[in-house]
Amino acid sequence: MNKSRTTFAITIMIGSLLMTQNVNYAESVYERAVTTTVDSEQPHRSTVAETEETEASPEQKTTESIQADADPSITKELANQAASHNVITVPDGMEAIAENEELILYLQPETTEIATLDKQHGEIWFSNPQDREQDAIATGYNKSQLNVQLELTYYDNAGNALKYDNYTHSVQSGQFEIEKVEDGVNIVYTLGEVKSDIEAIPKYISEERFRTLILEKLEEKDQKELEKRFRYDEQNKRYERRDSSLKGVGLSKVTRILESIGYDEVQIAIDKEAYGEGESGLENVVVPVHYRLEDGRLRVSIPEGGIQYPDSMKIQSLSLLPFFGASGPSEEGYSLVPDGSGSLIYFNNQKTHASPYSTTLYGGDHAVNQLTQIQKEQKARIPVYGMSYGDKGYLAIIDKGDAVASVEADISGRLNQYNTVHSSFTLSSMEEVTLTNGWRSSTVKRFQAQPFHNEMAVVFEFLGADNASYSGMASTYRDYLVEHKQLTRLADDTALPFYVELIGGIPKKKFFLGIPYNAYEPLTTFEEAQEILKEMQSYGVSDIQLRYSGWFNGGIQHDMPQSIAVDKKLGGAQGLQSLQAYTEQNGFGFYPDVSFLEVFPEAKAFKKSYASRQVTGKLAQLFPYRISTFTRDEEASPGYVVSPQAVPGIVDGFMQDYTRLGLSGLSLRDFGDQLNSDFNRTNVVNREQTKKVVVEQLEQLHRSDASLLVEGGNVYASAYTRHIVDAPMSNSGFNITDESVPFFQLVYHGYIQYAGKAWNMADDQDSLVQMLRAIETGSAPYYTWFYADPSAIKMTGFDELYSADYRRWIQESAERYEQISDVLNDVQNQTIVKHEKLSDGVYQTTFEKGKTVMVNYNDVAANINGVSVAAKSYRVGGGDMPE
Repeated sequence: MNKSRTTFAITIMIGSLLMTQNVNYAESVYERAVTTTVDSEQPHRSTVAETEETEASPEQKTTESIQADADPSITKELANQAASHNVITVPDGMEAIAENEELILYLQPETTEIATLDKQHGEIWFSNPQDREQDAIATGYNKSQLNVQLELTYYDNAGNALKYDNYTHSVQSGQFEIEKVEDGVNIVYTLGEVKSDIEAIPKYISEERFRTLILEKLEEKDQKELEKRFRYDEQNKRYERRDSSLKGVGLSKVTRILESIGYDEVQIAIDKEAYGEGESGLENVVVPVHYRLEDGRLRVSIPEGGIQYPDSMKIQSLSLLPFFGASGPSEEGYSLVPDGSGSLIYFNNQKTHASPYSTTLYGGDHAVNQLTQIQKEQKARIPVYGMSYGDKGYLAIIDKGDAVASVEADISGRLNQYNTVHSSFTLSSMEEVTLTNGWRSSTVKRFQAQPFHNEMAVVFEFLGADNASYSGMASTYRDYLVEHKQLTRLADDTALPFYVELIGGIPKKKFFLGIPYNAYEPLTTFEEAQEILKEMQSYGVSDIQLRYSGWFNGGIQHDMPQSIAVDKKLGGAQGLQSLQAYTEQNGFGFYPDVSFLEVFPEAKAFKKSYASRQVTGKLAQLFPYRISTFTRDEEASPGYVVSPQAVPGIVDGFMQDYTRLGLSGLSLRDFGDQLNSDFNRTNVVNREQTKKVVVEQLEQLHRSDASLLVEGGNVYASAYTRHIVDAPMSNSGFNITDESVPFFQLVYHGYIQYAGKAWNMADDQDSLVQMLRAIETGSAPYYTWFYADPSAIKMTGFDELYSADYRRWIQESAERYEQISDVLNDVQNQTIVKHEKLSDGVYQTTFEKGKTVMVNYNDVAANINGVSVAAKSYRVGGGDMPE
């Protein structure tokens, strides 16, 4: 099929070369070939409008002589030249509407589908499959969906779930407007059933108004015309519209006559209201979509406040360009999705038994009613997705609205023959409420009071063969963060860190004469923390980055942090400052931990006004989940979600005390991990607005010269931190995905230092496997420890800390750190330029200056291209390349 297309394109090219060369691609109404030579310094450019004639070039004159002579041998030579070029076929009817040095944007005015020609790499990308009419799998509705550029899901007043798409409910009925603008085009869709033009004329008009307001203002000829189209109802003293006569020319005449005398929408409304003739009840939605060529990228956006619809509609979500770049059943490659560290879904993997991929960026919203049972999955930390065909690809960056966005992907064979990946945006949250009246009960839906109205935008980066891999996509996204989000490189002398979290104090139930009371259990005092650090130094561990949790306001589940009271049982403020001084003297990082986005159970100083509300109006509570069953423990005391509106005041109060203590580092438990809404009906704060609040607080902390460590690593925190712990190291293992890749690590290495989950708290506590994974992904070791005897955590609800006794791990951790440091210490400020799977269980990582590390996870030795790697081992190769 591809060969036939190439042959056809070459034929078109030869034909175009034999014709006059003054071609304007913007005027394309017939199928034509746009020829691009990738090696050319100045790629061929088509122009949107060309008004000046230019003198024929030598090539044109030569072509004219060829055309006159029609020499068969020269024609054959032209065919050979065409075959050596990368020939791009632009479909019939597509018009070039914008162009810059890198891209040309095309539009099909009849269907509103778009195409983007990447001139640098000689590839064209379509919003919809061009061979969709030949799809043998899709039928009916699914076949129609292949024409869609956007789709809305919504609920009507009766609670029915419905869908609107721009093809079925707008394009087919011609309900859209196209406006060409600089560098792109705006398309405004009106989605909904078409209203007949006759509905603009009232069904009834009173006799008095019809005669005085209309007939008396008309000439005799027009009076007779109107009297033919309206029937006089003598009994009711009114004129009734004759629908049978108001068609075609007759309707046009009446409309023209009424407009000529100023019978406008105001008068129409008066007459309709007089006889109870309301609107038809048809639900219409206006959605503007903007396409722009910017900085070598295609930006697709829906502007802030752009979507307009009646209050009776409750729009849930919007899917944007669901078939952009879709691949067919014979093509090879994969979709990249941001599942955990990153996942690949191979084209045509035949997993139609598995559910399609769908994940919310940055994890769930805790202000939405919690599930009674959760699924263990990795959060999507980076707002990107993409496709790789091997020799070409694209990366899509969700630039605006990412806090309410999801990424969805599917494979061929389920609904159609295409592999797809795209973004969708949640505009309104919904919860169900059960109402009970005696023995009867019913369930009703409650919707978010103020729907999402901020801008939504996706930026497409087009990649050639050199970058059309997940490694290339990571490099492209990193460049984007450097350009737009102020991501900065690590210093040349940056060493490999050893991350350790020490647990200070925890709450514990104790009993006096059989009466339970809340007590405080110290696990690691400030003095004991220094002992652990000294012991680590004795084992040769350097560059320690200490995260200290549970140090103030009652321990690890601290009270409201709008002020700081250092826990006395740990050593008080004096002990804290002594530990701070020790870390400074030894060049260690020190990061006391705090949580700002949730209130822990029974926290002091908590007020209900601090808490977010659910859609139902209830306080947004947080119940712990049982690790063994992943079910909610409703017998436990709940915590609460802090409203984003309360966060700035809490942070300000905290920072006043923090500054007085002389601290220089801070660990943020949730600023890089959570985004929660507040559905308070008087003032809804959506997740995008919450993200803005969090970023503002991060900026404030950054300006205070606090060195920040964050947990999780959501991308909006990347510009403000140098350290990430509990970063995703794998994917969620969804059935539809095929492979986990370290996309997260490929983006950040050389710019931010990171570690995964604490090694002794992970599901797999095999330190050898953990070490191999760290070497493969450029990660640092990370442990969670405490000093006290493990019996101290009995009857506390912190059973998961049983493996945190530091004595069990310290010597082994030092040995692993030394091994990792030998490999990674000299590449800390270098990017990872390539990561690849060499065979099952064998991976290779290549750093910026040429150093390579081959890791073998298998139980037997591996031999790859003559290079042998022992079982459960690694091999270092390459080296620093000359600058």
